[in-house]
Amino acid sequence: MTVDAKIVTRLNELIMLGKKVLVTRTAPSPGHMTGDFIDVQLANQWLTSRLSLLSRVFGEGSVHYQRINDQFPSYPKWANVEQAFGVLLAAKDDYESESLFSVKKLVEAELFDEFLAQAEHLLETGYFQPAAVVAGSVLEDGLRKLCQANAIPLPDNPKLDWMNSELAKNGVYTKLVQKRITSIADLRNSAAHGKWDEFEKSDVQAMVRDIRDFMAKHYA
Repeated sequence: MTVDAKIVTRLNELIMLGKKVLVTRTAPSPGHMTGDFIDVQLANQWLTSRLSLLSRVFGEGSVHYQRINDQFPSYPKWANVEQAFGVLLAAKDDYESESLFSVKKLVEAELFDEFLAQAEHLLETGYFQPAAVVAGSVLEDGLRKLCQANAIPLPDNPKLDWMNSELAKNGVYTKLVQKRITSIADLRNSAAHGKWDEFEKSDVQAMVRDIRDFMAKHYA
């Protein structure tokens, strides 16, 4: 699953949870001048999850984050959840809009960095073979994003070598970079197919370093 798909999936999950919160609406007792109530525990869980996701995707200075934060009193009521739910729907629509590509690119860069950190941890603990698989997956997803950003039509399940060739052909990077990525792809394929005698830990260390440099250049 791509980074975009993971974020949209999480947004959809929070939309479903928000609907569950909304249906817990109950009217106040007769004679009480107050707004309708909801399940406070469930509402707080939902609002907290929303703030966590929006801070990461849009940033705490974004309108989306601030609008949700405004609806987060210590004892939220139905009106707060209703307002926050509307902001959630808007956030999902905005994220899926091409106008937010720069935001999406920043999120992708952050997640790519986390996966590369996982690969580096595997290296440090002696598991350099699976580290090669993890790092190779980061590169593959990164190439897919670069193809999309440069309007290169993707077939179903595009191969890393094909994307590498198309990106170089379209001038996104040089032939020299293409050759290095081809070398990385060969190492990743060897690791994925259990051919662990074809490379050493130092090869994977160089692979992770080169992928990090490549991602820093193209996802800065």
